Amino acid sequence: MKSFIILLVLAAAAGPDFESAVLYLCGASSIEELDESTLQHYRDLALRPLDLNRAGKARLLASGLLNPFQAASLLDWRERSGALLSYVELGLLDGFTPEYAEALKPFTRLETDGPPGAPRSGRFRSDITLRASARENDGAAYAAGVRWKAALGEKAEFNWASRTTYSDPEPGIGTLSAAYYGSRWLGKVVLGHFNARFGQGLGIWSGFSMSRYSSVSGFRRNGTGFTPTASFSPEHCGLAADFDLGRWNLGAAYSVNDRLPMAYASWCGRSVSVCLSGSSKVVAADFKLGLKNTSVFGEVAWDGAPSALAGAIWIPSYGSKYGLLLQWAGGVPEAAAGVGLKGFDAVAMLSSKQFRAFAKYAPEINIGPAIFTPSLRLAARRTDSWRLEGRGELKLALGSWALNGRLDVTHCGQLNWLANAEAGYKSDVFSLWLRGTLFCVDEWAGRIYVYERDAPGNFNVPAYYGRGWNASLCGAWKPNWRHALHLRISYVEYPWVTVAKPSKAEVKLQYRFSL
Repeated sequence: MKSFIILLVLAAAAGPDFESAVLYLCGASSIEELDESTLQHYRDLALRPLDLNRAGKARLLASGLLNPFQAASLLDWRERSGALLSYVELGLLDGFTPEYAEALKPFTRLETDGPPGAPRSGRFRSDITLRASARENDGAAYAAGVRWKAALGEKAEFNWASRTTYSDPEPGIGTLSAAYYGSRWLGKVVLGHFNARFGQGLGIWSGFSMSRYSSVSGFRRNGTGFTPTASFSPEHCGLAADFDLGRWNLGAAYSVNDRLPMAYASWCGRSVSVCLSGSSKVVAADFKLGLKNTSVFGEVAWDGAPSALAGAIWIPSYGSKYGLLLQWAGGVPEAAAGVGLKGFDAVAMLSSKQFRAFAKYAPEINIGPAIFTPSLRLAARRTDSWRLEGRGELKLALGSWALNGRLDVTHCGQLNWLANAEAGYKSDVFSLWLRGTLFCVDEWAGRIYVYERDAPGNFNVPAYYGRGWNASLCGAWKPNWRHALHLRISYVEYPWVTVAKPSKAEVKLQYRFSL
């Protein structure tokens, strides 16, 4: 059986692309379900991958890529057997699967696994990104931004991000965050802006929280504790620290801007982990239990009223996954069940206030040198009224060339639709994508969100509403690992609406310099 799994991993040695890997690790069914800070975090990891053979426990957990069981399993392997030499080995460790190891490829490295000439993971690294954009939409508007990320191997990092927007042209100090990752008893110290995420999100959980009902993998969340952040909208700013005492981890923080003290204590064994966390606003306790082929998890919290969650995920064989989730929050009971198979995901959720159902089928078909990927996504949601969604996509890749098409349909009393086609070329040095879109969305409740290709770090998911068309061009030039230049030009027109709506033209330019 082990030899068969190794052959499966080797057959996919190239690994998944960025978007597929992000969706797998987040448990999302589409990029539209994520937020700007989440995508930026994965972009940063893809640019400067985490070294799995050098990162300490605190750094592994702060990355959000591994849960406590996986981090402990990896550290135990490194102590007993030395450095990992391949992702085949990683996929066979306790707590990992070959599929999970494949998804980690774009965001991690093993020793010297990196682009030729790039600095080794133990050295100083720095990336500066400059952005500028202009938009004409019944008046001109301008925006600019800067991001600076620096790191000393896996021991320390510094983040600074500041920007203006079309609606807020005044610059500010922005986000400042620094972290030091220690050894032995010191886990890490974070100064400045930070995230605090524990358990399943019922207690302390800052920033974005994705819906649980996108896939079976989304049922369970992995809290990252106190971590530095480069988000443009951070919640906490102050000082945070945690300490590694063998199987125990202790941590405390104080957020100056919201005058919020926080603390936690966790214990991680070979198959069980528990955590108590609390602040001046909420207290919570969570657990994870790892059984053969099964993960059981849960959390209870009190913030003036009780809330609770419990679930289980069963993986009977490679490529198959089944889940059950029960939740009580705000006096509302919820129950969800789902299945994930090779190329297929389905989830249904029922509560006293709403019903949701989702299914997606996306097989990958190899036709000679071409890769053909059709997908079909269906969703239904009812609160006060029904919203029905359907999405079909076709992707064809042949070497450096790609052709993509998509059709979205929603129904909230009447039919709304959107269709686009995209052609592109991508190499290590140069890429160019051209997309055209037609849409007819007559009701705001039926608006259609579409992830638009953009420069890395730009979260571009507009809501299409009205009747019109859109054209966009997105290109990149990367002469070497030090320099990257990105350009995006887009234009949207509404010629078929009964009430006049202004057209919109936009130009974005982004430059990144790395050391």
